[in-house]
Amino acid sequence: MKQYTFVSKIMLALTLGALSVFPKQVWAAETAGEAKEISNVNSYLPRDIEHHWAGDKVYDLIHAEIVKGYVEGDRAVIIKPDKKITRAEFVSLLVSALGLKQDQEQEPRAFSDIEPNQWYSKPVNIASSLGIVKGVTETTFGPNRNITRGEIAAFITRAFAYTIAFDEANTKPFKDVGWSYWAKREVAKASSVKIISGYPNGTFKPFEYATRAEAMVMLSNALYLEENAVPSDKTLLEAVKTGEEEEGRALQALDLTRLKEISDSRYIGYHKATRELTSAVLRKFKEAGYNVEVTREGTLNAKVIGKWNRIAVVEVDGVKYHLKASKEGEESLENTQTIKGVVMLKKNPATGGWNVYTSDIPFLFTEEMLSVLGIQ
Repeated sequence: MKQYTFVSKIMLALTLGALSVFPKQVWAAETAGEAKEISNVNSYLPRDIEHHWAGDKVYDLIHAEIVKGYVEGDRAVIIKPDKKITRAEFVSLLVSALGLKQDQEQEPRAFSDIEPNQWYSKPVNIASSLGIVKGVTETTFGPNRNITRGEIAAFITRAFAYTIAFDEANTKPFKDVGWSYWAKREVAKASSVKIISGYPNGTFKPFEYATRAEAMVMLSNALYLEENAVPSDKTLLEAVKTGEEEEGRALQALDLTRLKEISDSRYIGYHKATRELTSAVLRKFKEAGYNVEVTREGTLNAKVIGKWNRIAVVEVDGVKYHLKASKEGEESLENTQTIKGVVMLKKNPATGGWNVYTSDIPFLFTEEMLSVLGIQ
């Protein structure tokens, strides 16, 4: 089954060929009531991966809250995709992405350089108890050492050992991965399902330190290969349809409290941030003295077009929302939003439920409306 990825921070391109515009970064004065919500949306639109070779897959991980960026002084968020990544950072990313828990029957290895008060001690201990990681020596883990491409291949194949069908009869040979290399089998397994592909000259460069982008791409590739415990179509369709119906009722009633409850329980990541911004803009309209009406028509049609153990893609259409904001002495502001496109869902490792984390459905508001409210 093919992977669905982002093309840039303002577009979502599907293998089906569908393409839809995403909102650009939006800013408002600090005094505006919705400043927090705008910052939240922008945190999922880092400015340094828009044209990066790994942008598609990195955006997907960001929107799903698997990866977080660095906040700059001007409140902009960046990912630093070409920065090297340490062993502790990658293990933390891997453990968090898979929602791994410590094996209660297997004690983690006691590494002398893993202090209990360090931010990475828990994920390293979890991965160690599960046999995913080993030390750089018998007694040390080397948490702050940059991780190599070979080490990432080894960690990923161990972490996904029971959820990916590796094909060891169809591996890709690399000129620089010899029989004596300690992770030769892991590299071969990763190549068999295209978690890794190597370089055009036939090398893999196992000893080269990996960048953050390389690590994220390998992890993303693995997540879209897990197919041994996929959800039923019914489960996914119920999650999407119920959420849309509940949100539709709350929008028509302009019930901002209920909209927040729905957002907190059904959405995560970028999708949750945009829904919170929707509520903030509705509130801003009302505070500015506008009479706001939201109407809904149609019935939502939904079809599962991709599903894996932790991620799913559902195509939707059939519903339209119409927003009208009017104020005495001013021309009414109106917009019709067509619910047609795709929504992407992620499995909650704690509850087992499915939450929408992004979609290619545009905002309910026009640029003119946002401009009137001081949002640009």
